[in-house]
Amino acid sequence: MEITPNDIKFVRGITHKFGYPLDEIEKYAYENYIPIAKPEVADFLSFIVKLKKPNNILEIGTAIGYSTIIMAKAYSEVSVVTIERDINLAEIAKENFKKAKVEDRIELICGEAQQVLPNLTKMYDLIFVDAAKGQYIEFYKELKRLLSKEGVILWDNILYKGYVVNEKNVKHKRRTIVYRMREFIEILYQDKTLYTVILPLGDGLAVSFKEE
Repeated sequence: MEITPNDIKFVRGITHKFGYPLDEIEKYAYENYIPIAKPEVADFLSFIVKLKKPNNILEIGTAIGYSTIIMAKAYSEVSVVTIERDINLAEIAKENFKKAKVEDRIELICGEAQQVLPNLTKMYDLIFVDAAKGQYIEFYKELKRLLSKEGVILWDNILYKGYVVNEKNVKHKRRTIVYRMREFIEILYQDKTLYTVILPLGDGLAVSFKEE
């Protein structure tokens, strides 16, 4: 027996509810077609932060701050640096940080991650990547440099709407992303300094642990 859509629906129905303001942020995201972490991925984010208790988190792809707030609230001692290229989404995120009363522990950098990452020097215990899927390969080397020993990187949407596994129905404009994501997965699994597993959460979540 394999996991079915009904199983996924069941899991999503019992995930933890984060309350205000995350419930409002989630509603706003769905109403305005803004991608945010799926409920089971959001739950796992909170779990891994509570478990690992990282000092510093780096996030690529803030959007309106949903996952940022989840991570900040999961551990009161953590500091989060988050990068967002869309200035309008970044401004909404800043307001949401204030509503959640976590703005003092979050630094939001507005810009393209490819340009921002080379200028970062701090080491991060946990990195969450939820940005342009075709750019994961470009982020890879810089994020390895910034990952502390025994640090963890979470790569969201690694299976890209199921197209990475089944490319028969992939539209032409998405094929490049699918091929690049397949290439990226191969790179992750060949990297001897990272131990990577892919979890069937949301749109696929790869978890990489730095062993060196």
